[in-house]
Amino acid sequence: MMKLIPFSQLKEGEIAYNDFYSEKGELLISKGVVINKNHLNMLERRNIFELYVKPSSEEEIITSLINKEFDKLEKIDIEEPAQKEIPEFNKIKKGKDGLIQLLSSKKAHELDKKLGITPDRPIGPALKNKATEMTVSQRTPHYKNNIATAYDGALKEVKFILDTLARGGNIDGKQVKNIVEKFVNIFITDRNILLNISGIKHKNEDYIYHHSLNVCLLTINIAASAGYNENQVIEIGMGALLHDIGMLLIPKEIRTKQSRLAKEEWYEIQKHPILGLHLLEKVSKMPETVPYVAYQIHERENSTGYPKKRNSLLIHRFAKLSQVADVYEAMTSPRSYRKPYIPHEGIIRIIKMSKAGLIPGEYVKAFLEYSSVYPVGSLVELSDHTIAKVIQANKNSLSKPVVSVVTNSKGKILNKSSIFQIDLSKNTNLQVIKALPYDYLNDIDIMDGF
Repeated sequence: MMKLIPFSQLKEGEIAYNDFYSEKGELLISKGVVINKNHLNMLERRNIFELYVKPSSEEEIITSLINKEFDKLEKIDIEEPAQKEIPEFNKIKKGKDGLIQLLSSKKAHELDKKLGITPDRPIGPALKNKATEMTVSQRTPHYKNNIATAYDGALKEVKFILDTLARGGNIDGKQVKNIVEKFVNIFITDRNILLNISGIKHKNEDYIYHHSLNVCLLTINIAASAGYNENQVIEIGMGALLHDIGMLLIPKEIRTKQSRLAKEEWYEIQKHPILGLHLLEKVSKMPETVPYVAYQIHERENSTGYPKKRNSLLIHRFAKLSQVADVYEAMTSPRSYRKPYIPHEGIIRIIKMSKAGLIPGEYVKAFLEYSSVYPVGSLVELSDHTIAKVIQANKNSLSKPVVSVVTNSKGKILNKSSIFQIDLSKNTNLQVIKALPYDYLNDIDIMDGF
């Protein structure tokens, strides 16, 4: 049986430690070869983001034993082995007792003590000063395809990283950093495209992988808008990417339940931030700020969050900032128990949440600066009954974004060459009359109009 590894593990200048194969068994890179840029470019051109290696005889024996014992993946219980990696607890109890047990975690107390010492304010040159906006004419079909491919590749890597950690495995922090750096670089050259691709939602795969990647993309925009420098944005993005890792230790029947959670089930959900802290100890070379996001992203300004009901003064700013992205992405994504909110409704709800003292208003404002009241990537109906896609916010007129008109007034989809742009802040004859769901037009691609 071949062993699967992510493409990101290959580094230019390193010697290949094994023969690397494609899914079809084609030899791509031979053992002992120095990996160069041509190798990496070849893999990217062919959209190869996972490689196969032949495991050692010892690994084959172990794999064989596992396959004999578990004929179905559902029978593999990852919760108990992963929890054994937490040295403070022999076994985590069920429900409220288990939550109380986890609240005494030494790791959580360590972070509490460092709060206020660990830097969390913007310093140095702001990343947003480097960011530019590409025009529609500058985005070639090849470029847009590369962006979509980058998202798909990153999603596979996120799944590999989260699943490895949930099983108690180790991850090199560089793998996480490389994913975030890739999208930060895209943000610098094409600020609005990240908001657009964050609208890609899960279909058949587990919600958590798409959610983690999308929260990361949204957080990059919010952190940049809030004035953080490039390195800080990368650190915040790493925290956002890993923020929900602890959820993979919560029984799937609870985290995907279609009806209201029972009291004891809600206690199980509240465990995941601290469980996540301990899984993150398996990530090497990780900035000390990253765990704060996983630990405090579900806290609230008015002390109504979890796991420790901290108030605003006791919540790390990296976590506060990520809260906005997390709440918005969760509301606008389909879940097993409800349909997604329309993006515009999601924006209205986070504004109301900030006014109610739940999430920080300063970071909601930072989000709006780039997203607008009608978020970039979303669909709207205009007063002439054409349908348009929002492609850029107007900072001084958040309800009047720049849009690409994608249908005529009868709802017929325009040819790609006929799609045109309107700045609603300058065209006083048109205005948005209705916000629409992401999937309102099934024949429109995520990149159409951009």
